Amino acid sequence: MRPFRAIEQPKQVIVEGNDEDRIFRALCNHMQLTDVQIQPIDGINNLRRFLDGFTGDTRFESVRSLAVFADADTNRDARSDLVRGALSDAGLPVPARPLQLASDGPLSVAYMIVPPEGSGTMIEDLCLDSVAGDPAMQCVETYLECLDEIGDAPPASSWTAKARAHAFLASRERPGLRLGEAADSGVWPLDQGAFDQLRSLLTML
Repeated sequence: MRPFRAIEQPKQVIVEGNDEDRIFRALCNHMQLTDVQIQPIDGINNLRRFLDGFTGDTRFESVRSLAVFADADTNRDARSDLVRGALSDAGLPVPARPLQLASDGPLSVAYMIVPPEGSGTMIEDLCLDSVAGDPAMQCVETYLECLDEIGDAPPASSWTAKARAHAFLASRERPGLRLGEAADSGVWPLDQGAFDQLRSLLTML
């Protein structure tokens, strides 16, 4: 687990890794939010340890709102329980459900599991939803179907979104971009409805 970034803003968003970090920072720039700081923690299983050090820092007293963002992975309810349990263990307010604020004195806390509902397990699903109308997406689906037809093992279901995202990015002018780098470069249209609830999370802080 990496050390947390020195607390410099009153609004803090904890995310799993570098891609989420860059996507959220791109969203903040898009929304012209200057008082939000993103904290990547190298995996949601590090949340408890991260919060232990983070909330113990003297600068944490300046934080007025905190959000945790996590992939649903294979079980949305289990991931929600993990986040809520870590918040409780850290002595922080615990929202009853995602995208709901819980307050205790001057601090408000929220969390979001992505995708918030329906199919999908990770942030790649939101990125793909934002480009669903792009003609290249048909080529992506044809590519995966071709792998299946020739008998080559397709990506495991839990990794399909990552495979589709990488295939889509390979169709762009700069095919080597990572998910978060693509957000910086404007590949993912951040004003699309796919990102509505991410924007809502930032707005409610």
